[in-house]
Amino acid sequence: MSTATIRLMQPEDLAEVTRLAEMVSWNYSQEVIRALFEYSPEGSFIAELQGKVIGVVMGFNLSEEEAFGGMWIVCKQHRGLGIGTRLWQKMEEYIGDRNLGIFSVAERVVPNKRLGFTVESWKVRHISGTIATEKIKLSEDCKVSTFPSHGVQFDALLQYDTKIHTIERERFLKVWIEGESTITLFAMSKAGEIVGYGAIKRDSNNTTLLGPLYGETPAIMKTLLVSLIGKTTFGETVDMWAPVGSEILQELLTENKSTLKVHADVTRMFYHHDVKAPQEKIFAIASAAVAHHC
Repeated sequence: MSTATIRLMQPEDLAEVTRLAEMVSWNYSQEVIRALFEYSPEGSFIAELQGKVIGVVMGFNLSEEEAFGGMWIVCKQHRGLGIGTRLWQKMEEYIGDRNLGIFSVAERVVPNKRLGFTVESWKVRHISGTIATEKIKLSEDCKVSTFPSHGVQFDALLQYDTKIHTIERERFLKVWIEGESTITLFAMSKAGEIVGYGAIKRDSNNTTLLGPLYGETPAIMKTLLVSLIGKTTFGETVDMWAPVGSEILQELLTENKSTLKVHADVTRMFYHHDVKAPQEKIFAIASAAVAHHC
């Protein structure tokens, strides 16, 4: 048994947590990890040994019934000593009896079932690279604007996000889209209603995380995608998590074979029941780290 201390994460731990994520090849910048931490500081725990961060886990209470967890990492040289179990137990204490959800890599699906994740849902694919927007065919007649604007305020965006995500996440959304490194665009119908929105978040590693990106139709999502990529620097790497069954994703992979890389597929898993979401209206989720189920 390790003598590591399990405690709440603090802002000054972010650099060490980012280093830990990099050691296991998780592509999360300090900016993204900070946003997740600021969303749920009371659910973020680290394992510390001799002043060094050797493990981390984050838990997010989405509602009175639902929770999501992840960012569960233990430094390789300290695995097998019960540190991961202690971190997980601390996170479970925080979420209580909520329906816990996670994104699971393929090799962890069976072990996670033994941990109590009885429900296996749809998959999300992690891809990154550059996208040739000139190859994307656009057809939808909608207006794309930068958020916020005089016509659309946060409450309206939150209402649309809740419609797709199905669980209100006001606190997360404020942290995620209001950062200095984030650009958020929304699509409006001729009737003046929000019919989609998307965000890009730049990090210090010259990588842009794209997501969430939601839209009422594939054409609206394509219009937002092209507009968002237009806000990046030419040749800038875009990182995203998209539902495996997305037709837009398949089109992008076909048209950008030499510049887009598929990293891995992860599976949504839950303790008690699936949390339904309209996959056909989702091109990209914010991140498969934690904090949300889609």
